[in-house]
Formats: sequence, structure tokens, C-alpha cells
Amino acid sequence: MKIIISAVMAAVVACLIVAMPANADTDNLQTLARITMTLNHYPSDAEKATLKAIVDSDDSSEEEASIAMALYNMQHKVKEKDAERLMDIVDDETSNPVAKDIASILLEVNHSPNDADKAKLAALASN
Repeated sequence: MKIIISAVMAAVVACLIVAMPANADTDNLQTLARITMTLNHYPSDAEKATLKAIVDSDDSSEEEASIAMALYNMQHKVKEKDAERLMDIVDDETSNPVAKDIASILLEVNHSPNDADKAKLAALASN
């Protein structure tokens, strides 16, 4: 009986962990969400400096650096070379869910994110 109860409790805990909503679990992801949310054609000079720092940091994940580079290079929409890397992030089952969300939003941006994406990014940036 104890084994059954332990197994059920473990299953419940596992379900709760899997069901938790994604949030920007790193400062870099919060920053990337915030910059993407306010994007208007291309990032400002100050935002570009922040993005460059993310790209150059040893503490940034490969996903964070790739998203930062795509934003840095952006002119109205993501450049083709950056779009390929963003698609890799979106398609990779092991990618951070927040990185996937930001990458997929960037792939759809034409000048600026739509209102629904801005709302999603605002939630990610505030977590």
C-alpha cells in the first residue's frame, strides 16, 4: 500500500512540474523578451549594446546568444541566416520553452510584434 501511495504522489508531483507555465527563468531571457516586446523596426543603440553583451557573455546560453544576435541584426524582420538558427531553437525538443517562444515570435515579426505576441512577451519579461 505504501508503494502505491508513493507512486501516486510521485506521479502527481511530476504532473505539477510538467504543467507549470513557462517563465523567463534567466535575466537574459527576460531582457530578450522585453527588447522584442518594444521592438519597432530594429533595436535602439542602447538595446544593441545590451544584445551585444548577451552575445559576448560566457554566461549566456547558446539559445540566448542566438536570439540576441538575431535581434541585433534585425532590420524590420529577422535576417535569413538568423532565421535558420531561430527555427533550430523552435524545432529542438530540448530548447528552453521561453527561448522557443521568443524565437517563434521573432520569426513572425514584420516591423514589430503583434498585440497578442506583445502580451505574451510582457508576461515573460515580468516573471
